Amino acid sequence: MNKEELYIHIKEMSQFANKEVGQNYLIDPSIAKRIVDVLDTSEKDNVFEIGAGFGALSIFLLDKKYKTLTLNDIDPRAIETLDNLVKDKKRAYVIKKSALKIDINVYNKIIGNLPYYITNDLLECYLAECNASQYVFMVQKEVEDRITAKPNTDNYGPLSVLVSYVGKYQKQFVVSKESFLPKPHIDSLVFSITSNNKNDIDKYKYLLFLKKMFIHRRKTIYNNLSLYLMNKDKAKKILDKLSISILTRPEQINPDTYLNIFKLTY
Repeated sequence: MNKEELYIHIKEMSQFANKEVGQNYLIDPSIAKRIVDVLDTSEKDNVFEIGAGFGALSIFLLDKKYKTLTLNDIDPRAIETLDNLVKDKKRAYVIKKSALKIDINVYNKIIGNLPYYITNDLLECYLAECNASQYVFMVQKEVEDRITAKPNTDNYGPLSVLVSYVGKYQKQFVVSKESFLPKPHIDSLVFSITSNNKNDIDKYKYLLFLKKMFIHRRKTIYNNLSLYLMNKDKAKKILDKLSISILTRPEQINPDTYLNIFKLTY
């Protein structure tokens, strides 16, 4: 199946999309190529595509250099199409399994159009559990507010703090809602995160810590840290050491300070 035939197939299959699970299929091959071109790959890379669908990005990924390429989806109809795309390709595979239940540590380049209803979960999971050197994702445009949020804003939270630790966020380009079938309500955004290769903490434990720090946003960091440690005295000692007032609220603490707090909880 060539690219023209594939995109005709995608348009035909879009009438069966399940909007409840965020199935909006990209139907513009020029946009798909732009997205894939953001991903920098070589013959040494194990590349993973989340939620490949009917292969809008996959067919361009197959043209790139890679050691292995793994395409993921759970829709049986999509799996059949993906199997046909890779059947004559060496070191290209298809996995039918939830993207949240895959051992992703073997992949160092990750790309995907993330389903809206689990976007936050997927971002947190992959950034916390994978040591990829580059991530390229397409999400609904409003998600950027949670990724890039700064202290003292409503969207500031575990995801924005984690992203700042993992690496460099870069906004690539906006994709019009007209490029999809069925057409979503808002435009999408393509962004990349390039890892800074920090390995001084357990990122998964750090994510769990951050979630606890923001679990009661209207309470103080002292309250949340005390609950996390189950020890008020230790919580106060940590905050005192970092010259943080016990009246400080979670959204007032910057990412570097959160990292310092976490390191003192060991």
